[in-house]
Amino acid sequence: MNVNNMNSLPPACVKLLHEKARRKLTFSQIASELSHDEVWTAALFYGRATPTLKDIQLLADLLNLSAETLEDDFRMAGPPLREVSVSGTTDPVVHPFQEAIALYGPAIRSVIVEKFGDGAVCAPSIKVRVEK
Repeated sequence: MNVNNMNSLPPACVKLLHEKARRKLTFSQIASELSHDEVWTAALFYGRATPTLKDIQLLADLLNLSAETLEDDFRMAGPPLREVSVSGTTDPVVHPFQEAIALYGPAIRSVIVEKFGDGAVCAPSIKVRVEK
């Protein structure tokens, strides 16, 4: 999904992104209000996560939107887009990472750009920690 192409997003997401930009808020600021992670919050704005009624009310209050309209928009959009096409390896360890990037890539990219600017990440600067 091209993060700059809002034509493919549900109406609720377009409204959220518009108001976020108009109010000059970051995903981190919004996530703090929602008590969610900033990547999950960005994923919500890109139609890849499902808000609770509480999330919708908090977003409506924060962004001065109608909670009823926002709830209707999310309901009409249906479940979030979770199906992604991942080509490449079928390795059972690597494949989930490819799927995660395909699914959450636009959200992760938006958070990185907000924090560091466009083009600020290269593979050698990424830290990965594996825990059980």
